[in-house]
Amino acid sequence: MNIRKIKLALTVGLLNAGQDNVLSAVKGLMLGFKEVGAFLGARLIGNERLNAALVRERYAIQFENCTLDLDLVSNPFTRSQSVQGFELH
Repeated sequence: MNIRKIKLALTVGLLNAGQDNVLSAVKGLMLGFKEVGAFLGARLIGNERLNAALVRERYAIQFENCTLDLDLVSNPFTRSQSVQGFELH
């Protein structure tokens, strides 16, 4: 599996996505790579309030051959989300 290629494509795809639901965008982008395998599930592994309006959430998105840890900053009032970072392993 070429992790570098997947990270670069995921970064570019997220910049171009412009979707409100980042989790579904990431899932769709990752499923475009045969190397990652089938989607197994996503779970919230961390939740931290940054201030009155922002929440930092960390998700583990599992595929057959890898796991993507995704850090999001979201505003529950406006339902907006932005990616703070991700790690593929």
